[in-house]
Amino acid sequence: VAVSPLGRGQRVETLGSLRSAVAWSTSKVPVAMAVIAAGKGGAQRQNLVQAITASDNAAAERLWGSLGGGRAAARAADAQLRAAGDRRTRMESRRLRAGFTPFGQTTWALADQARFAAGMRCTAAGRQVLDLMGRVVAGQRWGLGAAGVPAQLKGGWGPGTTPGVNGGYIDRQMGVITVRGRPLAVTLASLPGSGSHDAGARNLTTLARWLVSHVDVRRLSTRARC
Repeated sequence: VAVSPLGRGQRVETLGSLRSAVAWSTSKVPVAMAVIAAGKGGAQRQNLVQAITASDNAAAERLWGSLGGGRAAARAADAQLRAAGDRRTRMESRRLRAGFTPFGQTTWALADQARFAAGMRCTAAGRQVLDLMGRVVAGQRWGLGAAGVPAQLKGGWGPGTTPGVNGGYIDRQMGVITVRGRPLAVTLASLPGSGSHDAGARNLTTLARWLVSHVDVRRLSTRARC
């Protein structure tokens, strides 16, 4: 778990031994922001909706292609990572595994992802993507989406924690939740012993509900500190 107040340069607090892993579909968020920042949001509207609300891989690949694919697309996504406050993560530009997206194999530390989520409200593209994250389809509203509080979220899951290497499933989410009227940026990840996606999703729901019941939000601002 990693949490942060909203805004750039805020303190991130972490808990647990799983600190970093492959991003899987959470990487679609900076890709979508890059498309919007490039002025392609209108032309790519349907792909943006499908990629973020339903985690549609084909739609996300079309977004990636609209940015030029490969290194050009990775640079555009990196620019959005930096704009929202993540100074370290670099989007993977190569297709490391057949049948999987290039950007999905990005290594993304939970703390860096929390910094990024915290800064999304500080950019125009980030605010638009957060709006889409508030409309995630019912079948993917586990974890932060099942914690009993308003949530803007994007999940990711797949077989393996290391780029290009197969393994047991990891499930992760990023987003912004509102607890007792105060917004909080959150990233969660689970690597279940069974290696199954279903177990990982259940773990994230347990983690999210535990977080909501224990987090102290009294000192948090109601606005992002940009």
